[in-house]
Amino acid sequence: MRVLSDLVWSGPLALDEAHGERNDTIARIIGARAWMSLPEAVRVRFARVEPALYRGRTQTRLSLFGRVFAWALFPFGAPLPLFAGESDALVKVGVKHGGMSWTRTYRGPLGLAFSVRSIKRPSADGGLFECCAGGWTMLLDVSADHGSLVFRSRKFFWRWRGLSVPLPVWITPGIAEVRHTDIGEGRFRFTLTFDHPGLGRTVFQDGVFEDPSS
Repeated sequence: MRVLSDLVWSGPLALDEAHGERNDTIARIIGARAWMSLPEAVRVRFARVEPALYRGRTQTRLSLFGRVFAWALFPFGAPLPLFAGESDALVKVGVKHGGMSWTRTYRGPLGLAFSVRSIKRPSADGGLFECCAGGWTMLLDVSADHGSLVFRSRKFFWRWRGLSVPLPVWITPGIAEVRHTDIGEGRFRFTLTFDHPGLGRTVFQDGVFEDPSS
C-alpha cells in the first residue's frame, strides 16, 4: 500500500493564500535580502494584487521534439507554446485560488490565437507551484540572480483532485527555467527555456513586454 500511496500522491501540498492589500508570496520564498536585491519594478510586478495586462512581442523556437510535446499536450490543457516564430502577446495577471494567475495569449500564423494558463501557488515546503491547465504542475525553485527573478523547475506532477502522480523528467519537455529581467523604461524581458536531459533544448521563448499605462 505504501508503494501505491507514493505513486498516486507525491510532493508537498499547495497552500491557499487569500491576498488582500498585499501579495508577499515571492518575497517570503526568496527571503528579504534577495527580494530587495531585485529592481523596484520587478518587486512591484510580483507583489501586486490588482489585475494587470502586459503587451509585448515574443520570439519562439521549438525543436522537433518541442513541437511533438507541445501538440501532444494541446488537447490536455496546452501548457506549451504551439507555434515557432514571432508573435504579438498579451499577458493577463491577477489573483486566483490563493495564487497569481497568468494567462498568456499569443497570435500565431494566419491570426490564430491560443492561450497558456497557469497559477503560481505557494507550496507547503516553502517553494512554489506552477499549476497549468489540465493538471500539469511544476514544483519550482525561486531565486534572484543579478537583478533577474528566476523560476526553475525541480519536479513535475500531474494532479487532479486528490490524485497526484510524479512525472520523470525524461517524459517531459525538460527542466524549465523562466527569467524575468527589468530593462528599464517600464519594460521587461521574459525568457523561457526547457532543456531535456537527452534531447537538448526543446523550447525557447524570448519576449519584451511593457507595463500597463496606468
